[in-house]
Amino acid sequence: MIGYGAIVLALLVTMTAAVCSGAAGMVRKAGRQSWEQNGRVCYQISAGLIGIAAVYLLYLILGNRFEYAYVFGYTSRDLPLAYKFSAFWAGQEGSFLLWLVFHAVFGLLLTRKPAAPAGTMAVYSLLQAVLLIMLLVKSPFMMLAEPRLDGAGLNPLLQDPWMVIHPPVLFLGYAALAVPFAYAIDGMLTGKHQEWLRPAAPWALFALSTLGAGMFIGGFWAYKVLGWGGYWAWDPVENSSLVPWLAAGALVHLLFLAKVRPGAVKAVYAGVICSFSLVLYGTFLTRSGILSDFSTHSFADEGVGGLLGLTVLVVAFLAFALYIAKLPGMPSGELYPGLASREFTLALTALLLAFFGILVFVGMSTPLVTMAFGSPKSVGSAFYNNAALPLAVAMAAALTAGPLLGWGRTQTGSRKQYIWLALFFLGGLLLAGSLTLYRPLIMLTVGLACAATAANVYGAYTRKISVAAGFSHIGVTVMLVGIMASGAGSQSAVVTLIQGQSQTILGERVIFAGTEPAAGGAGFHHTFHAGLDKTEVRSLTKLNSQGAPAAREPGIYRTLLADMYIAPIPQEDADHGPELTLVKGQPFTQEGVDLTFIKFNMAGMDGSGDVRVQAIIEVAAGGQTQEVRPELTNRNGYIVGSTVKALDRYVLHITGLKPGEGKVTVEFKDEKAAPHTVELEKLEAEISRKPLINLVWLGAALITAGAGWAAFNALAGYNRQVNRGQGPAART
Repeated sequence: MIGYGAIVLALLVTMTAAVCSGAAGMVRKAGRQSWEQNGRVCYQISAGLIGIAAVYLLYLILGNRFEYAYVFGYTSRDLPLAYKFSAFWAGQEGSFLLWLVFHAVFGLLLTRKPAAPAGTMAVYSLLQAVLLIMLLVKSPFMMLAEPRLDGAGLNPLLQDPWMVIHPPVLFLGYAALAVPFAYAIDGMLTGKHQEWLRPAAPWALFALSTLGAGMFIGGFWAYKVLGWGGYWAWDPVENSSLVPWLAAGALVHLLFLAKVRPGAVKAVYAGVICSFSLVLYGTFLTRSGILSDFSTHSFADEGVGGLLGLTVLVVAFLAFALYIAKLPGMPSGELYPGLASREFTLALTALLLAFFGILVFVGMSTPLVTMAFGSPKSVGSAFYNNAALPLAVAMAAALTAGPLLGWGRTQTGSRKQYIWLALFFLGGLLLAGSLTLYRPLIMLTVGLACAATAANVYGAYTRKISVAAGFSHIGVTVMLVGIMASGAGSQSAVVTLIQGQSQTILGERVIFAGTEPAAGGAGFHHTFHAGLDKTEVRSLTKLNSQGAPAAREPGIYRTLLADMYIAPIPQEDADHGPELTLVKGQPFTQEGVDLTFIKFNMAGMDGSGDVRVQAIIEVAAGGQTQEVRPELTNRNGYIVGSTVKALDRYVLHITGLKPGEGKVTVEFKDEKAAPHTVELEKLEAEISRKPLINLVWLGAALITAGAGWAAFNALAGYNRQVNRGQGPAART
């Protein structure tokens, strides 16, 4: 029990570190240094113990120690090495440990010179203790009742290179937001409302960069995996990462505003508390099972829902209670001298990001709120799209004006600059028209985004804004154009492709070349030749251990101006019957057989940690009726279906479910039906054209790079300040 023991010891030492660091902030100056040093040493020991636990889990995974439930549930002997590493964070337990590792590493950085104040380390240590308690409740070191020779393996959908990158980057952002939170709590307790802003700023910017990178990587991963709704589906779990990112964006702009307007400190405190509280709240939604009926990423209560909910309530309540108590003593003053000022655009940008975050927060929390009234419901994508569009217009306008305005009332831009901006605005309108984006708000967004791009290029070139800020702002405007074009301007068609025959679809030539097995026999490829140059494009269908389709990736023909998205529609063949969607309580007739989906039955959790769900289906034919219960097994939020036989001839294989809509999908086959042939030379596919989709990825890269660059600049500036003896670390 090396791993579990290391976590227990880490919790004890972390609490000791919190006590020592807290005492250092309360004792007289004569004994403060000793308490502070003891707190830092204890924290360093706790970080080392967390490292031991992480290394031990990795050792268990790489060593195929299938007597451990976590190793059994997410790995197998034949799993490629890269995916064995990613199995570390494939499950809830491992992802908590990964989060904890990053938290510990960042804490070690805080103990280095210039070291964080003792009060900050006390708060940070308490947050680490909370994560350790979570890990004790949901431990990756639990053992099975009986040893296994091999593991269940990793979901084929997760056997993707992006799985190696996406979760760690996202958890970097989660962990980084704890640092400004700890600084802010210490600032309120000590009354040093200005001193903590500079050391906290690099962490807020780093969190903005990594949270954004994690989201954008997840979006790209979703885009290349068929059936995930493009690159963004407004899924509640997706939104649980978006909202903290929006809050972090608002926080960063408020931090810059507070450098010149001390009255903004009140808003900065609120932004810090909201940002970190939203990380905890999003984790609660993801891990508690609250969204199991509404999200493709969430399934059932995984054991820590109550503790997570309590953590969110306690942390948010205590932080806001302290904020309200200390509010009268915080600096006050106007946030901006006038509308035509840089300060106003900073405040407006923060307000727009916060307002958008509130709207998304309301949307993703709707299932939780409506559940309290006994009728859980979710909001559709139309709610988010309609809410986001006016805000996109306002954001583009703010990004256009900001680089032209000076601090105070000193500068509003020249007439020549506005003429150039008007030309870019008109160019954006023409671009929107050429893409048949005739909806007024969309045209206005594209026009203003083009003008804002020009304004920020000019601002960065003339050093009116930092180059890092210019990068991020241009990323936002470029992404806005890409989102509008690829979303509203997308075209799609369902076609039948005949092998070897050239067909022109949505303006591009497409040839279906054939089907062949994937390497290792784990699936199969459909091969296409697209465009005038006959570029080879391949879609992939991955199979699970039962030989049933488990994940489908489309073929994507990429050009500079648009992507062609080729998504084969699952075919019926001799081994797999047609896939049927059954709606709860509504009989469905297939080949003279009546199928009625009755309800779901939560079968519970087995010894490996898998969650099992049964779909109760009534099968009626020839005057006979039988109730069958095909079963889905959940492993880290994905399902593997079982096969059952009804009336000694009808085979049902369950393939998916939509609990929020009361639907289940099954493959249906009559074993005694006359054999039929399938025309393998034909393939039905949905083909989509997504114009300017590359601007979405370019914008994402620019936003991430700009925020990361700004974080580096902020850290360098703070270190220079400390070296000159002006920083808070130099005065303590």
